[in-house]
Amino acid sequence: MGFLILTVVVVLLLVKLSHWQWTRGEQKAQHLAQFEANQAPGSLASAVQKGQFLAIDGQFRPEFAVWLDNQTHQGRVGYRLFLPFIPNQQPSRWWLVELGWVAAPAVRALPAVPALASRYQLSGFIDTPSRRVVLKKETTSHKWPARVQRIDLQALKAQMPALEAQWLIRAEKLVDVTTPSTDALAQAGVTPVWQPVVMPPVKHYGYALQWALMALAVSIGAGIWWYKTKQREAV
Repeated sequence: MGFLILTVVVVLLLVKLSHWQWTRGEQKAQHLAQFEANQAPGSLASAVQKGQFLAIDGQFRPEFAVWLDNQTHQGRVGYRLFLPFIPNQQPSRWWLVELGWVAAPAVRALPAVPALASRYQLSGFIDTPSRRVVLKKETTSHKWPARVQRIDLQALKAQMPALEAQWLIRAEKLVDVTTPSTDALAQAGVTPVWQPVVMPPVKHYGYALQWALMALAVSIGAGIWWYKTKQREAV
């Protein structure tokens, strides 16, 4: 009897895990669908929302570069580069922009900040900073360029009062208005790595199938054991 109770508990747990993974996959699929639906460029003149796609003109402030530490890409260690962006449409409201990943130098030093001194058309998505656990509280006062363990917009706003304190922009494309045919991000040595979801829905569905098959295998194995046990008792 104890074995059957344990089997039921294990099967129920596996089924629950399968259902959880399937639900996560559906949530990710809906999230991606929302991003696809927001591909029409929005305007800063109206209220913005997470996932909204923007295409705005303006200029960066490279002297206030923020390097997000401990970022890997294709097995290499590096940083994610964030720069304040001043849109022509609203020059009194700065936006922090994630440009992408830059490889770390061989020595423990920050990479050189790309000049990016021209006028640019920036395309990207409105988002909030990712939640990251840090081992110790960082100072709210930064030396520039700044090396940080997480993006804290409130702390950055204390030193840049014009900075938007709730939202940031994840850059998808950057075009120098003087040379529109040039990929400004590639020219600056920056690799865009941000994705709307870290794990795609198909992986969640795959894990859900694995848990379901394990539940089925445990059920069949328990059934076979129970049948053979009853046969031995009958002999």
